[in-house]
Formats: sequence, C-alpha cells, structure tokens
Amino acid sequence: MGGWGDTWNPGSSNGNAYGYSETPVGAAKSTIATEGQIEAKEQDEEDPEDNIPLAHSLSKPPQSVQMYTITVGDPQKVGDPISAHIIYTVQTTTTNPTYKKQMFSVLRRYSDFVWLYDALCANNPGVIVPPIPEKNSLGRFQDAFVEARRLALNKCIQKMANHPGLCNDKDLQLFLESDNFALDIKHRKAEENTGLLSILSTSIASSKFYETDDWFDTKKAYLDSLEGQLKGLVRSMEAVAKQRAEQSQALSELADALEILSGADISKQLSNTFSQLAIVQKRARKLQDEQAQQDVVTFAGTVEEYGRMINSVRVAFASRIKCFGQWQNTENEFRRVKANHEKARKASKNPERLHYHIQEVADAERKAMHSKSEFERVTKLVKIEWQRFDMERVEDFKRSLEAFLEGMIGRQKELIGAWEEYQSLLLQRSGTNVSSNTATGDVDTSTISSAA
Repeated sequence: MGGWGDTWNPGSSNGNAYGYSETPVGAAKSTIATEGQIEAKEQDEEDPEDNIPLAHSLSKPPQSVQMYTITVGDPQKVGDPISAHIIYTVQTTTTNPTYKKQMFSVLRRYSDFVWLYDALCANNPGVIVPPIPEKNSLGRFQDAFVEARRLALNKCIQKMANHPGLCNDKDLQLFLESDNFALDIKHRKAEENTGLLSILSTSIASSKFYETDDWFDTKKAYLDSLEGQLKGLVRSMEAVAKQRAEQSQALSELADALEILSGADISKQLSNTFSQLAIVQKRARKLQDEQAQQDVVTFAGTVEEYGRMINSVRVAFASRIKCFGQWQNTENEFRRVKANHEKARKASKNPERLHYHIQEVADAERKAMHSKSEFERVTKLVKIEWQRFDMERVEDFKRSLEAFLEGMIGRQKELIGAWEEYQSLLLQRSGTNVSSNTATGDVDTSTISSAA
C-alpha cells in the first residue's frame, strides 16, 4: 500500500513528503528489557519527531512537485443498456523514476476514480486529498454532463499526482499504470480484507474523542461558514445560468421573427435591414451560449470543486481522530499487559516466564509510543495541509475569476463589434438615401427654373 513511507523525499527511500521519518512498529529491534529499563524508557527515549523542522514546514508548505502531466479525455460510452458507462483515456507523462515508462495511457471509468480517492485517503491520514466530482445518475450520458465531469476529473487527477504527499503513492501508480486494473484492485482488496477484523475491533473499542486543540475548533467553524457561502454562490450562479438560458431563447425567437419579417412583402432596403439585424441577434445568442458554457468551465467549476474539497478537509480531520482512537487503544492494551505482568511477577518464580512477560510489556509500550507519535504527526500534518488548502483556494479562485472575466469581456467586445458593424451599415444606407434625395431635389429645382 502507499503511504508516507513511500512518498516524496528525493534524498531518502523512506522519507515522506514533509520530511517526516517513520519506523514501522514491527521493524523495531526485539530486545529483552528489564523492569527498570521499561520504567525509564518513557523518559529516556528520543521522540522520532524531535528533529522535524516543524516551524519551517508550517510557515511554508512544500510546493507541488510537478512530476506529472496527465490528461483525461476521449470519453466513450460502452456496455449494454443495463450496464452502460463512460470510459476515459488517461494519458500520463512523468519524470518519476519508479514508473516503467515516461509516457503511457490507460482506460478508466468513473468508479475507478472513486476507488483511487478512497485509497489515497486511507493510505495518507492527515492529507487533504483532492476530491473527485460527485456521482450523478440522472443525465450522466448527456454531452454537457460528460464534458463537465471529464474536466473535473482531469483537474482532480492532476492535483492528486502533483501533491508532494501523494506523488509516490503505490495506489496512484497502480491507477495510472496498470493494464489489468480490475484484477489488480481485486487482489488489493483481498489483501486489505485480511486485517479487517482487527480494524473493526479497533474502531469499536476506540475511546470517545474530546477536542483539546482550539485550532481545530476554529477551523471547523470556518469550514461551516465557507460551506454556507459556497452554497449561496452556487445558488446565485444557477440563477445566472437560468437567466442566460432564458435570454438565449429570447434572442433565438427574436432572430427567427426578424428573418420572417425580412422575407415579407416590403421594400428591399427594409428587408436587408431586418436580415442583418437577425444575423446580429444570432451572433448574440451564440455568444450567450458560449458564455454559459464558459461559466461552468471556469468559475462555477471551481466553486463546486471547493464545495467538495471541504468534505476532503473533514475527512483529513477525521483521520486524526481515528489515530487518536488507535493511540488510546494501544495505551489501554499497554496498561492491561503491564498489569498482567505485575500479577505474573508476584505469582511466578520462573525466570523464562518473567522474561516473556517483560518482552510483551516492551512490545506493547513500543506500540503505544508509536501510536502517540503517529497521532502527533498527523496533527502537525493536518495543519500543514490546511495552509496548502488555504493558499491553493485563493490561487484557484483568482485564476478562475480572471478567466471568467476575461472571457466575458472578450465576448462583450465581440458583441459590441457586431452592433457597430450593423450601425455602420445603417449609417451607410442612410447616407445613400440622403444623397439620392438631394440629387432628386436638385433635378426638380432645375426643372422648375427651366420651366420659369
């Protein structure tokens, strides 16, 4: 499985994205400790997190690694009417040396992206994993919906792959590279199910969590407020989209009416005027439709993405609580083993039996210390990830708003140009009529003078 032991650290094979180093519980050297060593161990053992440059990490999260260029494209509908679904071609170019090739492509469906998101969340507690678009059963084969989902998946997978904490995840590599993906994830799920009972027992026995860090309470309240604001913004954009659709329909009807008028039994000049005006209205409708589509691609897409991102932040917060529960479970187990050892020490005179209990206590203590260290690591990591989330949110909205405004201004200029062309045509015809009338007036005057 992927995880922090597999992630970003160019100078180390076991470093993680933020400079943390981990030692698996089972990797610690087995020794037989004395009771005095066990009692002193908690004071003397060095915290593996002591050498982390935390202040620097918190002040500036690591930048995106830019090891991948990924495109999700060519959506195709496959399958029979009952099991029909859309598959996408995922093309990857990477400089990551762990991959077999630098350029490759695979076929993936939406449920495969769902699996990847869940796997990355499970493998990387504390990381805010970029979210995938939500499932939608209605209209899922319509061209507009398929294109909107493709764009969202394309943006999501780019962010996943270039995240410093996810770029070397083994499940990400499996998703991008495997040609037998369905079979591979079936094997992966079978491996995960081997530890299911222990995971369930851990979750059932977890202690109730009471937040002691005000930072998390503050951020949770901020997320609730941000979610409400984004929902309000989505409603406003839906109202704008509805108005654009109504305006587009009105422009279409006006253009049709003008075309009918241009074909009526009227003067040629007036007919041409109506015909040119119908062309302007059709152009206005086309620009209105393009703007509606661009709204979805730029600003509305970003608003919806960060609505989903809030849920990913909450998942990262929840992973910290899960780590706390695991820590409390290992602490309880350590106390139970130590109490049993005390009873055995008083009742048993067998040195070998005592040595076994001492080793059991040492293992339980090591697991408890590791779980505590993991909880503290995830707590620090969530705070670092929050800063990344905050900075990327500002940058993403800035880029989206700029693209939205630039596109709208460009289309408005194009529409103004169309009206100016129409105005010039009217002025030209008006000038021709004035000249014609003036010439006719001169002839009449000269005729009258000659007659006189």
